Amino acid sequence: MPKLLIRRNSEWANKMRSFELYLNGRKFAEINDRQVLSYTLPEGKYQLVARIDWCGSKPVDFEIKEGEEKRIEIRGFIYSKYLLPIAVFIGLLYFAIYLKFDINSLFLATVMMFLFGYIFYFMSFGRNQYLRLLEK
Repeated sequence: MPKLLIRRNSEWANKMRSFELYLNGRKFAEINDRQVLSYTLPEGKYQLVARIDWCGSKPVDFEIKEGEEKRIEIRGFIYSKYLLPIAVFIGLLYFAIYLKFDINSLFLATVMMFLFGYIFYFMSFGRNQYLRLLEK
């Protein structure tokens, strides 16, 4: 029988949350941080979507045949693994400099706003690109 393997990468931003997986529009599983799920499916055409709260992924359409093994990896939006920790660090640095030395750093404020703006895009207008499903 055909097999579907779904692997989730570890991410700082979504570490404590599980993603819901929908196969052909119906919820069939939840996947946690660094988890690998394996399912035996009848051969056919499928559409897979991952969701977390109001955000999700673009649908991935695939066909699976007898004896085939389809591998899919779930990741956050591009650069999410690095941007959120960097944005938090720059925000803390900005406020520490402001409180300690009474200096309002326009450069740090601009960088911080750019980073949080990029992240905000994927949580609002680009909400269906917050997660990525990659066929391996």
